[in-house]
Amino acid sequence: MSIPTQMAAGWYDDGSGTQRWWDGSQWTDAPAGAPAPGFRPAQVASPSKTFALVAIIVGAVAFLVGLVPVFGALVGATAIVFGALALRARQPKILSVAGIALGSVAALTSVIMTIGLANLPTDSSSTALQGSQSSQPADEPKPEATVTEEPAPEAPVAEVAAPEPTTSAEPEVVPEPDPEPEDVEEEADEPELSLSQENAVAQAESYLEFMAFSRSGLIDQLKYEGYHTSEAKFAVDYLDINWSKQAAMKAQSYLDTSAFSRQGLIDQLRYEGFTAKQAKYGVKAVGY
Repeated sequence: MSIPTQMAAGWYDDGSGTQRWWDGSQWTDAPAGAPAPGFRPAQVASPSKTFALVAIIVGAVAFLVGLVPVFGALVGATAIVFGALALRARQPKILSVAGIALGSVAALTSVIMTIGLANLPTDSSSTALQGSQSSQPADEPKPEATVTEEPAPEAPVAEVAAPEPTTSAEPEVVPEPDPEPEDVEEEADEPELSLSQENAVAQAESYLEFMAFSRSGLIDQLKYEGYHTSEAKFAVDYLDINWSKQAAMKAQSYLDTSAFSRQGLIDQLRYEGFTAKQAKYGVKAVGY
C-alpha cells in the first residue's frame, strides 16, 4: 500500500499487513507498538534535598573554620538556618540535623574565641598603663615650713583633796541569757533525676540555645533523638519555657530568611505547633 506524500505523519499499513510509522515523507523502521520517533518518556522528578545538602556542606565548612572569630559564628548560624529550613521542608533529617549540629559547634567555638580575643587588648593595655605609671618618678615632697610656737603660760593648779575610800557592795553577777537557737533552714529536697531524664533536659537546653521551638515541636525533636515520650515531656516541662517568647523568636527567624504576610506567618507558626494565642503574640512581637 502506498501512502501519498501529503498524508500526515502517523501509523499506516505499509502494504505487508504491518503497521509502520509514516513521518510525512517516508516510512521509518519503527514497527507497530514501538514509541513514535521523537517520543521521550516523562522523567519523574526526584524529591528535593537542596536545603539538607546545603546545611551539611555549610556545617562542614563551619566546623573547619570554627576557630576563626566572628566568621566561624556566621557560617555556623547559616548552617543552622538551612538545617531548620530542611526540617521544615521535611527533607532528610539526618543531613539536616547533622548540619545543625556542626553549625552549632562551630558557632559556639567561634563565640568563645571572639570573647577570648576581645579580653586580650584590655589586659595588655592595663598592664602597659601600670608600667607607664611605675616608670614615672614620684614627686619629691616639698619641705614644710617650721613654725615656732611660744609656750603658753601654765595655769595654776588648784589642790583638790583626795576622796576618802568607801566600802562598796560587791557587784551583782547578772547571768548571761542562753543563746537563742539558730534558725536552721530546711532545704527542700529536689527530686533526683534519672540519667535519661538528665540527658533529655540537657538535650532540650542545647536545642533552645540555637533555635526556637514550640512545646510539641521540642517534644517531637527529643523523641526523634530516641527519648521516650514521657522523658521528652518531662524534660520540656522541667525547663519552664516561655512559649510565647519562643513563638516571637521563631517568627523573627522566618522573616530573616523569607517574606510572609501576617496571616501566612500565623499559619506557619501554627504549623510548627504553637497555639493560636502564642502565634498571634509572636507575630505582634515582630511588628505585625
